[in-house]
Amino acid sequence: MAVVNKRKEVAEVETAGGGDSRPMPFSELEQHFIELLNSGSTGAIQMVDAVLAQALAYRASDVHLEPRERKAILRYRIDGLLHPVAQLPAEHHPKVVGRIKVLSRIVTYQKDLPQDGRIDGESVPFAKPMRVSTYPTVYGEKIVIRVLDKDPTLFSLDALGFRPEIVAGLRRVIARPQGVFLLTGPASSGKTTSIYALLDELHRVRGSTVNIVTIEDPVEYRLDFATQTEINPHLGFTFDAALRAVLRQDPEVIMLGEVRDTDTARAVIQAGLTGHFVISTIHAGTAAGVSTRLIEMGIEPYMITSCLTGVLAQRLLRKNCPDCTAPYDPPETLRKQYDPNPDSSAFKHGVGCASCYGIGYRSRRAVGELLPLSEKVAQAVLGRKRTGDIHQVAISEGMIPLQQDAFSVAQIGETTLEEVQRVLPIEKN
Repeated sequence: MAVVNKRKEVAEVETAGGGDSRPMPFSELEQHFIELLNSGSTGAIQMVDAVLAQALAYRASDVHLEPRERKAILRYRIDGLLHPVAQLPAEHHPKVVGRIKVLSRIVTYQKDLPQDGRIDGESVPFAKPMRVSTYPTVYGEKIVIRVLDKDPTLFSLDALGFRPEIVAGLRRVIARPQGVFLLTGPASSGKTTSIYALLDELHRVRGSTVNIVTIEDPVEYRLDFATQTEINPHLGFTFDAALRAVLRQDPEVIMLGEVRDTDTARAVIQAGLTGHFVISTIHAGTAAGVSTRLIEMGIEPYMITSCLTGVLAQRLLRKNCPDCTAPYDPPETLRKQYDPNPDSSAFKHGVGCASCYGIGYRSRRAVGELLPLSEKVAQAVLGRKRTGDIHQVAISEGMIPLQQDAFSVAQIGETTLEEVQRVLPIEKN
């Protein structure tokens, strides 16, 4: 049975099996999909088409199909959260998986090893390009489908939702001819989108005079102004190996998907020191934690300060649905977690309507903390200061921390304090 926050019935909208891209009410999806599965020899084909069409109608970023002992659970990830939409009979699961494998051009009879594939936008009615991942479980293969949104406005720095000060700072950082710029944040925090926006900005400013190369795992969005490649660790084509090889291709701007290990970190730093501009991601809790993470990987502090131009830590917050936003009074204890003296700002929340499918939120925006490597920050890194100390130095230099940035978004009524707490909980001492 479908479950969403703010359970409010959505106005009924009819849809044919995959033949319409309008969303059906959540409560009707399960019966609709089951009817398609039972419609005959082409039932699995129609059902998969309908599942993907409805995912797009709901603006889902991912589709999860998870087998259980007696059923298969279908869930859509909408604005960062998974929502159950249907429980399907277990006997149909192999046929559905087989259809998805055919669409994504992966081996249909291979069931005991993970596989990756891709669905082209022309393969399914109303579809966009999608990345498919299979994973063996005790009850069958789990499928996760990532929708690759090719909306050109997606890759604009001004459209990401960052504060104007961060956007201006990002433009200053990428205007430099060389160095390393790193992004950090958990999975699904928008790092890839931000990187593509930075690359688009570089191309827009420098035009055809710049040689942009990307090294990814995998390539999610196809760029017509860059040379893109995917790593293949099984063949030894790792991030480190690809980066060393691409340096012989006369690049000026290099985008590398992730700094995962010491060898890759050293290669990235070396590339930044030798006249290239490198953009990559690394896992660290905060912007200040990135230098600490690099030192833990064996990178000497003086090399970090010599080439690191800045760090962006970011998160994504769900935005209140503009069609059903209403004033509300969040708990005082919650407000005081983010501001000891909360003012009477007009906090708002979405009550749920047809436009947001009863959820109360619609779309997301980015919040972040941008840490330029100022002289004082560099001295703290050279002194191997703790992450907390570097963080405080950065704040004294004008950096607005993530929690404060997110709280300000709630203060203007664009999101809720509950959403801020979900994404950026404040740790209690």
